Formats: sequence, structure tokens, C-alpha cells
Amino acid sequence: MMFSQFIASIAEPPRPHAQGLTLPSSFLRFVLWSGGWHQAAVCALSVTVFLLNAAPIETQRRIIDTAVHAGSLSAILTLVALQFAIILTFGLAKLAMNVYRAWLGECATRDLRLVVTHRLEGMGAEDSALTNGTGLAMILGEADDVGVFVGSSLSLPTVEIGFLASVFVYLAVLDLKMMFASLLILTPQFVFVPLMQRAINRRVAQRTRILRRFGDEILSPSKVESSARRLDEVFTLNLGMFEIKFSLNFLMNLTYSLGNLLVLGIGCVLVVQGQTEIATVVTFLSATGRIVDPWNDVVDWARGLAMTTVKYGLIIGALESSPSGIPSVAAAAC
Repeated sequence: MMFSQFIASIAEPPRPHAQGLTLPSSFLRFVLWSGGWHQAAVCALSVTVFLLNAAPIETQRRIIDTAVHAGSLSAILTLVALQFAIILTFGLAKLAMNVYRAWLGECATRDLRLVVTHRLEGMGAEDSALTNGTGLAMILGEADDVGVFVGSSLSLPTVEIGFLASVFVYLAVLDLKMMFASLLILTPQFVFVPLMQRAINRRVAQRTRILRRFGDEILSPSKVESSARRLDEVFTLNLGMFEIKFSLNFLMNLTYSLGNLLVLGIGCVLVVQGQTEIATVVTFLSATGRIVDPWNDVVDWARGLAMTTVKYGLIIGALESSPSGIPSVAAAAC
């Protein structure tokens, strides 16, 4: 609590008048509007995080190389101490980044709820679709889904893609052939991930619309039967999304396993032929193992971005469809 308050008080931007701003038309503009310069600050912190995350790969190689070539004990202990210092600094920097992200997400969630609440307060009976279930869904559920993603919308790809890029550049310096072999791990995913994600996006949009209609119908006792049908439709859509999601995870894990096997095979052949050292092979295996989580995070981020963009578009569409237009709200950060 104290740490988040410290971050929030670093340089809180002034609040403009409520009548001075309107809800942005696109999700990216909403991210920049709600976070302000804090998005740039958390991205800068993300650069530090991914550099610290990549550094232990080289220190690990040096430790193994020193041991294999009968290096001194003091040199090995010095490298181990350096590795520990890097890991500790990385952990603290990542802690600060995660808290900063969470704060940005909560600010965005609050601002979006204020927008929708302010809009609903100015509606009359002619806007019954929004003043009933749809408006309630936007305030309680959809605003939270959109706002939470705002905190990591820019910093997450910065830290994960930056880490992946630094790792592959480092591997290319060590051995270009094995670097290309490592890169083959990710290549197939550029084909099946976008295709399966589009299928998920369609179901997310359909599910959101159905839940809004369910919110409207549940307030009307005469529509109990249709409400039950809506729940069956949501159940079917959720199962479909789980099937696609778990199939995607299966294909990704399969490519990782085959990629590691490829790196191990090529590395051992090169060692036998005297073209590389065992420490280099161990480094490549370690690096390919460490790119799994960052790449999964990038895929999850792309999936979250697509789904959040859909949900934000539905919120904007619902607000624009009402006679009173889009409301104003106090902006920037908390």
C-alpha cells in the first residue's frame, strides 16, 4: 500500500475539468489518455527489467566456461556473486514495475466506470437498454476487463519483446547457426496463433452481447425462459473458447519441445565436430528455455489486446447509440 502510494505521488498530473475531455474513440487512445506520461515511465522501467533479465545468461555461460577450463575458485565465486546481485536487482525492478502497472490499471478502471456511471445518471427512460442490464454489465464487468489491461498494455510488450530481442542478438553473436535453429521454435506460431485468436475474438464479442441482453432480461420476470436460453448460449461459447485456447497451448508447447530437441541435436553435432564448446550448447538450451515464458506472455498480451479492443469498442458503441452521446470525465492518472 505504501509503495503504490509512493508511486502515485511521484508527480501526479493536474486534473482537468470534467467537461474538458470525452472518452476516446479507440482503445489505444484510451490507454494514452488514462495513463498519461506514466505509460512512458513504466515503459522505461520495463527496459531496465528486460536488460537485467537477459544479463544472467552471459554470467551463467562464463561460470560454466570457467569451471570447464579449470579456472580459479575466486573467479567462479565472483561470477556467482555477480549473478546473485543481478537476479536481486532484477527482482526488485520487476516488483516496482508490476505495482506501477497495477496502479495504472486501477486508475483506468475507475475512470472508465466514472464515464459510464456519469452517462447513466443523465439518461431517461428512452435509454432503457443502457439503464438496465447493459449499463450494469459495463460498470461491473466490462470496465474492469478493459481497465486492468491498460496497466500492462504498453509495458508488457516492451519488457517481453525487448528480452526476446536481446536474447536472440546475444545468441547470434555466440553462434549464428544455432541462433537460427532456436528461432525456428517460434516460426510456426506466427501461422496458427493469429488464426486461432481471431476465432476467440468472434466468440468474445458474441458472449459480451449475450450477457448484456441477459442483464436486461433478468430484470424482467416475463423473460425468464429467454434468459435461461442466453445462459446456454454463453455456456456453449465459453466451452468453444476453452477448446481453442487449450489447443493453442498444446501447439505452442509442441513447438517448444521440438525446438529444444533441434537445438540439442545441432549443438551436440557441433561439439563432436569441434566447432563449438559445451558451455555454448548449455547456454543455448538455457536461453531457449527462458524464451518460453516471455513468448507466452507476448501471445497472451496479443490475445488480451484483441479481446480488450473488442470489449472497449462495444462499450463505445453502446454509449454512442444513446441519444445523449458520450460523457466527459476527469482524466489522466489517479
